[in-house]
Amino acid sequence: MRFIRLSFAQALYNLRAYLRSARTVLLGVIMPVGLLVILSWVFAHQGQIAAAAGYKISATAFYAGGLTAYGLMLGTFTGVMVAVVSARESGWLKRFRAAPMPAGSYLAGQIIFNVVVSMVLVAVMMTISALVYGLEIRAGALVAVFCYALLGVFSFTAIALALTRFVTTPEMGSSVGPFVTITLSFTSGVFLPPDLLPRWLVDVSSYLPLEPLAQSMQNALAHSSASQYQLRTFVVVGIWGAVSFILARFTFTWQPLRR
Repeated sequence: MRFIRLSFAQALYNLRAYLRSARTVLLGVIMPVGLLVILSWVFAHQGQIAAAAGYKISATAFYAGGLTAYGLMLGTFTGVMVAVVSARESGWLKRFRAAPMPAGSYLAGQIIFNVVVSMVLVAVMMTISALVYGLEIRAGALVAVFCYALLGVFSFTAIALALTRFVTTPEMGSSVGPFVTITLSFTSGVFLPPDLLPRWLVDVSSYLPLEPLAQSMQNALAHSSASQYQLRTFVVVGIWGAVSFILARFTFTWQPLRR
């Protein structure tokens, strides 16, 4: 009980700090929403866009699903990397490790905080898609999107924690995180329809965590007759998360890397 209570207290502290920073809120929530508005308006005249699975879906479903996945990766992957590296290099992680508070409470608080922010992002994106662009979202599709979001948060958090061993400064993390996210977004059917990309690039992206997540969210929002849950997504994204978690377990350090 003490561990859980302290973890939620740490998550609340992270949430308050997050809300005080206009920059983090802008990147984490407002940017995906803004991109949804702009891209849906620009491509609305096309009616339907070819998805990664080969069939065509509405432009609104395409960008609602893809940009939700993009927002999850940008906020979680970049946010965890920058927050953990900043705390480590400033000496806070070392103090957490030596304090009477359980060492894992800090990391658990980060995960809880990212789950809360990610669920808010999903809710905002789905609300705008339904109310502004008329996207019909069924209850089953909404549940599927939230399940995919939880899977994405786990995977992106684990990947970020594994990479903190190789990121030596917060500035480096704030550059690496958005660069990786935006690069994968262009190759994973988030910003551009997959039929505009080389086939080999689409095939490679299907083994990376963002493409299956985006494609599954798009599928859930677009097709009432399609299965709401795709096994490939749980396998690919789950493997990335599990392997990264194991790697982070053995490589994560509480000590500053730069003396």
